[in-house]
Amino acid sequence: MTLPRLTAPEFETVIPSSKEKIKFRPFLVKEEKILYMALESRESNDIKNALLSVIDSCILTPGIDVEKFATYDVEYLFLRIRAKSVGEVINLNLKHQNGECQHETPYQLNLENIEVMFNKEHRDKIDLGNNIGIKMKMPSLNKVLSLQDSEGSVDGIFNLILNSIEYVYDNDNIYEEFTEPELKEFLESLTQDQFTEIQKFFDTLPKLYHDITWKCENCGKTETVRLEGLRSFFT
Repeated sequence: MTLPRLTAPEFETVIPSSKEKIKFRPFLVKEEKILYMALESRESNDIKNALLSVIDSCILTPGIDVEKFATYDVEYLFLRIRAKSVGEVINLNLKHQNGECQHETPYQLNLENIEVMFNKEHRDKIDLGNNIGIKMKMPSLNKVLSLQDSEGSVDGIFNLILNSIEYVYDNDNIYEEFTEPELKEFLESLTQDQFTEIQKFFDTLPKLYHDITWKCENCGKTETVRLEGLRSFFT
């Protein structure tokens, strides 16, 4: 006799980058096992694949391509799924970054309060002067991890920029069709100031972080700590 099938509850949230409303379910035991195995391996590629696989399985809205999600989309959606799967509140032990007091103060953090922070200075259209500019697109998680794997090398940053340009424009035309060598030659012709302007696009990308101001139970000192990135929320 076939065992009865359990039905998971459904929830709604919004993809931060596109503002598209989607439905999702909590992750199941089999998916939780995949996550823990990936976290134990500490390999960035394993963690990335596990996150994308779980998010893809849990999103119920059809037609969503998780491979195109920006990094902060992945982090935000995973926290929302995690909150509905194993609980909204996580227990942290906060301690001083410096000083003689080694006391750890317990703190309860509600994951529902974590939001993506958008920088007002962020621009996806960058004016390079002489009536020429470029339109940038959000880098995917794959592209960001490739930069991390290259340890922030010049080549890594250059390749990230190369893969994040949507089109080049001037007063007369929008140039959307070009080869990689053509785009590489275009970037290599920029001045250092122009290249720095492009890098600001990445420096001001939206981020998932949360600032906690807390008071030590032992010494009474008040401190503020910033949690940023998924690992910070699983301490």
